[in-house]
Amino acid sequence: MSARIRSVLAYCLFALVASFAFFVPMSVMADDTPESVHDAQVPLDDAAAIELGKAKYGEKCGGFCHGSGGKGARAPCLICGRFKRGGKDSDLIRNITNGVAGTGMGAFGGMYSKEEIVALVAYLRAEQKAKEAAQ
Repeated sequence: MSARIRSVLAYCLFALVASFAFFVPMSVMADDTPESVHDAQVPLDDAAAIELGKAKYGEKCGGFCHGSGGKGARAPCLICGRFKRGGKDSDLIRNITNGVAGTGMGAFGGMYSKEEIVALVAYLRAEQKAKEAAQ
């Protein structure tokens, strides 16, 4: 088979896969069940942890970067349920702790304790839950 035919076949296969991904709902493509998303020990119903997370969020995350309540501003929305680098609790903890290379997301693992970072995630999940309930 010639290189040109292989290239055309590869392009067609790519187009088929891309069109499938476009028309299939994200819930079918991704495992977004609560059991898979909440894969870390995040105290989702702990009012004190959520309040601590809210305070820490207000210190560094809100105003300029991710906006009030995580709704997005200069940086992405954190309560919309769409994440480029993983939407599981463990992914959020990792991204807050280590930052995200090549983006404006700095590492906060040296600034906040693990408990505070987990509380940040609890706060964001509470805001996401409130947003979903309002819709």
